[in-house]
Amino acid sequence: MANPSNSTEQLPVEQQSTNGKKNKANATKKRAGANAANGAAKAAKAVISKQTFSQKLGSDLADGLLKDSRSLEESMNLVDRVTFVKASTAQNGTSTTTIVTATAIQEQAEIVISGEIDALNLDAVDIVRPKNPRNIFDLDDFAALSALEELIGRYGRVSHMGILDKSYTFFITEDRKAALYYKVKDKIAIVGGDPLCDPSLFPQVLCEFEKYRKKQGLGIAFLAAGQTFVAYARKENWTTMCFATERVLNPITNPVLQGTAGKSIVRTTKNLLDPKKEGITLEVYTPRLGKNPRLQQQLVNVYEEWRGHRNGLKDRNQAYITVYDPFALPELMTYIYTQDRSGMPNGFAALRILGANKGYHLDPCIATPGAPKGITDLLLYGAMALLNTAKISYLSLGYEPLDDLGEITGIPNVVAKMSRKVHKRIFRGLHVAGKKGYHDKFRPDETQQSNLYLVFPPGIPSLRHMTAIVHVANIKIHKVIFERPPAAAVENEKEAEGNESVSDQGGSAQSSAVTSTERL
Repeated sequence: MANPSNSTEQLPVEQQSTNGKKNKANATKKRAGANAANGAAKAAKAVISKQTFSQKLGSDLADGLLKDSRSLEESMNLVDRVTFVKASTAQNGTSTTTIVTATAIQEQAEIVISGEIDALNLDAVDIVRPKNPRNIFDLDDFAALSALEELIGRYGRVSHMGILDKSYTFFITEDRKAALYYKVKDKIAIVGGDPLCDPSLFPQVLCEFEKYRKKQGLGIAFLAAGQTFVAYARKENWTTMCFATERVLNPITNPVLQGTAGKSIVRTTKNLLDPKKEGITLEVYTPRLGKNPRLQQQLVNVYEEWRGHRNGLKDRNQAYITVYDPFALPELMTYIYTQDRSGMPNGFAALRILGANKGYHLDPCIATPGAPKGITDLLLYGAMALLNTAKISYLSLGYEPLDDLGEITGIPNVVAKMSRKVHKRIFRGLHVAGKKGYHDKFRPDETQQSNLYLVFPPGIPSLRHMTAIVHVANIKIHKVIFERPPAAAVENEKEAEGNESVSDQGGSAQSSAVTSTERL
């Protein structure tokens, strides 16, 4: 009897040959698959190795948004809890890491727009009613604050930077659908930027505010209004004057970030971060992921030290329209800061959500007087890298005053010519021309640049209106108009403004001063 175990071997020669060919083909396929897998792995490693300096910096800063997330574990706020769970999952190395990193900043905008109230504090309430602090509040107070946060998050622009200055006052309509903020000077309510609402509601908020103003005996003017509100103002035959532009960086296409321009900026940035050289570290902090009171106080100290140094420059007339409380509205903010070798902060940049532009405003961007040269360049470069990682294409640098007024409408030519002469004299006396040079070296996106206007309703503005605008900017008219600067000072300023290498290194006192758009 034949052995059954050997029966499979008793095959015709043709069939054996066919099976051999199939085995060889399968082996070839397996080798090809293995080679493809190895090739894909090598390609992935190559992509990682080819990651540019700016991409790695942005990725590191984005990861930094997650590192303190454990402090949220005890929070019962749903947003905090979800953030904690996502961050914990990402730190464990799961596939959600990229999602959290890319959306961390966008989540802040969504939180603001949703109007959700979290960790309300008396400082925020004081912004709504700064003159009469109270201990008792009702539901209407909280509704107003919630509506105000939503309006700022949805309609906020660069010209609304005064929301972080407690010397400004908010006015909100009875239906909570529109708001504006203002400061009173010389019995004129100077409104910052456009009303915070849909353009269709401009008449409503202005009508309600007019009733309030008349009771207080206040006039009105608008500082840094945008094109949308200017179009409305011109239909009403109000006076408009273009006095500044908003310069904007595009972190997605910026040539400095891509390495095709600004090589000295990149070189300075690398030297500062090199442990063998300056040993500066760059960190990111967002109160949304857990507040750090000690760090916040350190950054406030940096701001106060910078302001003290700036105000001590007696040979310069300083123009500014805001004095910030950097943490007045932390839900809107993300902070990038530098530390020296001892771990002490020596500079920081604040990023504020601009809901109307789907972007951020960089202000302030400052360094302590004793910090290494180029800190502000590093902060601005780091901010671009972070927003590039988050796929955000709008980073506003704030106001840049024009050396001559642009288009003027609504007043006779004689008055317009006189206004231009006064503006030129003020501009020359404030020494702000260097700000344009500092912005230029970071290659702003001209397609996103926009004009900013002074608006005076209705009719020809009075001398009191003009004086109020100047006083809001903390400009002392007798100094900038009637005092002639020393000839040597003028020559030194011209030399500094024309010296590209100095501005590229961020190494002059002027350079560090103009990095905050708090200044005009």
